[in-house]
Amino acid sequence: MKKLLQSLFILLFFASTAIAQDRTITGTVTSSDDKLPIPGVSVRVTGTQIGTVTDANGKYSVKVPSGSKTLDFSFIGYLVKNQAITASNTINVTLESDAKTLSDVVVVGYGQQSKALTTQTTATVKAESFKNMPIQTPQQALQGQAAGVNMINSSGVLGSEAQITIRGGGSISAGGRPLYVVDGVPLNSNGTEYGQTQGGSSALNPLINISPNDIESMTVLKDASAVAIYGSRGANGVILITTKKGASGKTRINADYQNGFSSPTALDEMMTADQFRQFRTDYLKANNTAVPAYPTTSFNWLDGIVRTGKSNTVNLSASGGDDKTKFYLGGTYSDESGYTLGNNLKRLSGRLNIDHKISDKFTVGLNYNLSHIDMDRIGAENNTYAPITAAYLQLPYVTPYGPDGKFQNTGFVANVIAIAETGINKNYSDRSTGNAYLEYKIVPGLRLKTDWGIDNYAIDEKYRETDLLTPGGYAYRTHYTDNKWVNTNTLNYDKTFGKHTIAALAGYSFETATLTQMMVEGSGFVSDDLPNVGSASTPITASENVYDWALQSFFGRFNYDFDKKYLFEASLRRDGSSRFGPNKKYGNFYALSGGWLISNEAFFNKDNKIAQNLKLTASYGTAGNDNIGFNRYIGTYASGSNYLGEAGLTPNIVSNPDLSWEETAQFDIGVSARLFKAIDVQFNFYNKNTTGALLTVPYPYTTGYASANRNVGKMRNRGYEVSINSDNIVGRDFTWRTSFNIGFNKNTIIDLPANPDEDGRNFITGSTVQRAITGYSKNSFYLIRYNGINPQTGNAEWLKKDGSVTTSPLASDRVIVGKGNPDFSGGITNTFTYKNFDLSAFFNFSYGNDVYLDGLQFADNFGSGSYNKSVKLLDYWKQPGDNAFAPALNSATRTTYHQASTKQLMDGSYMRLKTLSVGYSFPKEFLQKSKLFSSVRIYFQGQNIWTIKDKDFRGDPEISADGASNLVLGQSFFALPQAKTFTFGVNIGL
Repeated sequence: MKKLLQSLFILLFFASTAIAQDRTITGTVTSSDDKLPIPGVSVRVTGTQIGTVTDANGKYSVKVPSGSKTLDFSFIGYLVKNQAITASNTINVTLESDAKTLSDVVVVGYGQQSKALTTQTTATVKAESFKNMPIQTPQQALQGQAAGVNMINSSGVLGSEAQITIRGGGSISAGGRPLYVVDGVPLNSNGTEYGQTQGGSSALNPLINISPNDIESMTVLKDASAVAIYGSRGANGVILITTKKGASGKTRINADYQNGFSSPTALDEMMTADQFRQFRTDYLKANNTAVPAYPTTSFNWLDGIVRTGKSNTVNLSASGGDDKTKFYLGGTYSDESGYTLGNNLKRLSGRLNIDHKISDKFTVGLNYNLSHIDMDRIGAENNTYAPITAAYLQLPYVTPYGPDGKFQNTGFVANVIAIAETGINKNYSDRSTGNAYLEYKIVPGLRLKTDWGIDNYAIDEKYRETDLLTPGGYAYRTHYTDNKWVNTNTLNYDKTFGKHTIAALAGYSFETATLTQMMVEGSGFVSDDLPNVGSASTPITASENVYDWALQSFFGRFNYDFDKKYLFEASLRRDGSSRFGPNKKYGNFYALSGGWLISNEAFFNKDNKIAQNLKLTASYGTAGNDNIGFNRYIGTYASGSNYLGEAGLTPNIVSNPDLSWEETAQFDIGVSARLFKAIDVQFNFYNKNTTGALLTVPYPYTTGYASANRNVGKMRNRGYEVSINSDNIVGRDFTWRTSFNIGFNKNTIIDLPANPDEDGRNFITGSTVQRAITGYSKNSFYLIRYNGINPQTGNAEWLKKDGSVTTSPLASDRVIVGKGNPDFSGGITNTFTYKNFDLSAFFNFSYGNDVYLDGLQFADNFGSGSYNKSVKLLDYWKQPGDNAFAPALNSATRTTYHQASTKQLMDGSYMRLKTLSVGYSFPKEFLQKSKLFSSVRIYFQGQNIWTIKDKDFRGDPEISADGASNLVLGQSFFALPQAKTFTFGVNIGL
C-alpha cells in the first residue's frame, strides 16, 4: 500500500509539473461562410500581450503560459471568439461573420472600401436617415447630416437648385457644384443652360429627376485621397449616389404613401390699403405736396397669392432574387403644389436594377432610371412677375379684378393672380440615366469590368402671356437636350500574402455629351385661345446652339495594408478635356494617403474601458475644376452686328491656347476612435489651396474685347470637422441614439488679377453689394454702414469710411461688413425608440454668416409712392427723443433712407428644428396573424417647424436665392421662404 501511494504521488507530481509548464498550441482558423482558411487573424492569450497572427493558410502557432485559460481570435468582418484552452495542443476555430461590420463599408470612387481600413475622408448618409421624409430631391437629405457639407436651400420654389459647398468649395467664379455620380455615371449638370429665368434666380436642380426613395446611400468625398480619382472635376467635392439593389431570398414588396400640407415659414408684414393711404397722405402733407384722391378699394395681395400647399406621394418597390439573379424595381409618383399660386410639380419615375451571375466568372448588371417631370413655373423672384415679389410690392388699393369682375392689367407690378390663372408657364423634362456592365473574374482576386452609361436629358419649356398683360400676347418655346454617354473599363486586383494585403485599380474612361438649345419666340396673337408660338403674327427669335465636349481619362489606385495596422493609398488620374486649349488639354492629378490603426497594435489593450478603436490618417493630393462652359479657349467672333447697314462680325472671345483647369491641392489629417464602447468620433483638419483660378479678366476696350478667361487667382479654405455618433442608451424596450456633426471653415482670397478698390485691394464683383477681395472671404459684403435714426433730429445716419457720422454717405464710404459663408454649420439628430414607438428630432444650424435682403430697398423705400411698404415704416420719427425705425416724414434723408447699406444686412445665423418624426410600428405578433404583412408603420412628420434666429431678421434666414453661384451667397430679393410642412404617412411591407 505504501509503494502504491508513492507511485501515485510521483505520477501526480510529474503530471502537475507538465501542466505548469508553457506549451505550444497550434491550429487553423476558418470562416463559417465558406469553410476557407482566414489569413491575418489575430490570436491572443486572453489578458496578455502574447499572441500571433494566422498565415496565408489560416494556420497559427502560439506559446501559451501556464495558467492560461482562453484564447481570443479577432479579425475585421468577424465576431471576436473567446476559445477555452483544453488539454489538446491543437485547437481549430471557426469564426462567424459580423454582419454589422461587413456591411460597414464606404463607397469610394470606382469601388468600395472597408470603413475600418480606408484612409479616405468621406461622409455617408444612408437611406435610414431620410426614410419616409417628404423631400423633393436628394440634396435635401444632406443638409446638416455631413460635417463640412454646407447646404443652403436657394428658396421655397419647387425645383430650384440648392447651394452646396464642400469644405468651402474649390472655385472663385467657375462652376461651384460638386460632381454628382449615380451608380458610377457622372451626371450632366449644366443647370444654368437648361432654362429661361423662371422659378427663382437659381438654376434647375440637377437631381430633381431622381426619387429619394430609390437611394440606398449618398457618400460625400471630401479629402484629396477621395476626390483625386475624379481628377479635373473633383475640386468642389464629389457626391456618390448608390441606388438600391436586390438581395437573395423572398421577394419583398414595399409601399409607402404620404399626404401633407405646407405654408411659408415667415412672411414680412406689409401695409394695408388704409395704412398706406394714411401714411402717404401724412408724408405728402409733411412735404407740402398735394395729396391725390386715392382709390377706396383694397386687396391683400399676400393673402391672394399664398395658399395651403399640398403634397401626395406614392412609392412602390419590389426586391428579391436568388443566388444567381437579384433585382430591385421601384416607382414613384408625387404631386406637389407649393404655397404660392402657379408653383406646382409632378414627378413620375421608375427604376430597375438587376444583377445576374451568368457563371462563376461572368456577371452582368443593369441600373436604369426613367423619369418625367411636369412643373408649373413662376417668374424669377427678382422681377415683378414673381408671385411673392409682386404681392409685396403691389399697391394695396390695386385689385386683381376691374369693376366688371374681370382680371385687369395692374401695370409694372404685374397682376400675378391673372398670370397664374390665364397664362402658361410650363417646364417638362424627361430623363433617362443608367448603366449596363459586364464583369469577368479572370483568376481569383483579379477581375475586369466594362461599364456603359448614359444620361439623356430633355427639357421643354412653354411660356404664354395673354393680351391682358402684353397687348397682342407674347409666347416662347424652348427645347434643350443634353445627351451623354460614358464608357468606363476597370481592372481590379485584390490579394493577401500573410500579413500583406494589396488592392490595385487601373481604369480608362471616355465620355462625351452634346447640348442642343433651341428657342422660338413671337408676339401678336389674334386670340388668347391660340397658345402656340406658331400662331404669333410677329416672329421675334428663332435660334439654335449646339455644344459638344469630351473627356478622356486614365486612372489608377493602389492600396496596401500591413497586418491591418499600417495603411497606404496612392491614386493618379490623367484627364484630357476638349474644354481647354491645345497647350493644356491634358492634366495630371494625384493623391497620397496613409493610416495607422493604432488599436491593432500589440501594445493597445482593447479590454480597456475608454478606447476600443483608434485610427490616424493623413493625405495630400490635387483635383481640378473644368466647369467654365464650352470652347472658351477658341478665339471667336459673334454674328448679328450691323456695320453701316451691312451685316458684320464683332470680336467675342480672346484666343487662349493655354487655358486650363483650376487646381486645388488639399492636405488632410484625421483621427477616428470608438470610445466607451458606445461613441464613434471622427476629427479632421484640412487645408485647401486653389491655384490657377478660372477668372474673367477685364481688357482695355481698345483691344476690341471687354474681358477674357484666364487662369489667375488663388484661394484658400481651411477648417476642421467633428462627427460623433453615440449609443446613449441601448435597452430591450428603450433606445436613445445621437448623431452630431459640425464643420468649421475659413475662406480667404489669396490673389486676384489687378483690379484695386479704394484701399488698393484687388477684387472681383459678385453683385452690387458682394465681392471677392484679397485677404478676405470670396463672399464679402461691401456696404455703407447704417447708424440708425438720430433720436434728436429724426435724420437717418450712416458712417463714413473713417467711422464718423454722416447723413450723406458716398460710394467711397463702403467697407467690408460681413460675409455670406458661415463660420460653422452642422446638425444634430436624436432618435428614441420605446417598444413599437419611435421619435426622431433633427436640428440643423449655421453660424457666422450674413444675409442681404435686397427687397428691403423697395419695402422700406420711404419716399416712393409706386410700391407698397413694410408696416415698419409706420414707426417713423415724430419728436425729439423718439427711438424710431424710420426718419421723420420731412427729413432730408427720406429719399436716401432705402439706399444699399447694412440696414438690409442681417445676421443669418440660425438653428432650426428641421425634421420631427413620430411613428408606430405594428407588433410582429399582430402581423404574423395577418399572414400578409411583414411590416406596417404609420408616422407623422413636420419639417421646418421651429427656428431660432436673430430677433431683427426679417423673413427666413435659410436663403441664398442665386443657387449654386460661387460669388453670390446669402442674398435674397423677396425669395420664397422655406415651407413649413406637415406630413402623414403609412409604410407597408409585404
